[in-house]
Amino acid sequence: MKCTNYCFKPLGLLFLLCLIPLWAFSQNITVKGVVKDATGESVIGASVVQKGTSNGIITDIDGNFTLNVPSNSTIVISFVGYKTQEIPVAGKTQINVTLKEDAEMLDEVVVVGYGQMKRSDLTGSVVSVNDQAIKKSVPTSIDQVLQGRAAGVQIQAN
Repeated sequence: MKCTNYCFKPLGLLFLLCLIPLWAFSQNITVKGVVKDATGESVIGASVVQKGTSNGIITDIDGNFTLNVPSNSTIVISFVGYKTQEIPVAGKTQINVTLKEDAEMLDEVVVVGYGQMKRSDLTGSVVSVNDQAIKKSVPTSIDQVLQGRAAGVQIQAN
């Protein structure tokens, strides 16, 4: 059987139609944005992750992020002390996020010299310096805030 143009046209069209779903599926876009808190300050180190994957990034010193995701995906923005937000990308290339404080979570987190832990997981002494004590003084550095208020803290200047 001799195949002419009449045979190749339908086969070529069928081949192109098979490639369209692959082309549409692989449409990744670059999403840029800024993460700020309720006061308008940049949130440094917030986690910006594509939902359901490990594709993510951490915001820089100005709260900026850039992430390559599929155009129909959802990004999840989270940071300690703030409520996690899920935002559908829906083809947008610029997403600015304002995180809201989550006061309930702050009681559960303890900052230690080498990371952070939940209060229930910590074995040792925990000292809290509340904001009222800080407001009464005029500290210029964190060591002045802790000086005399936290037992067992030794501060040395090099």
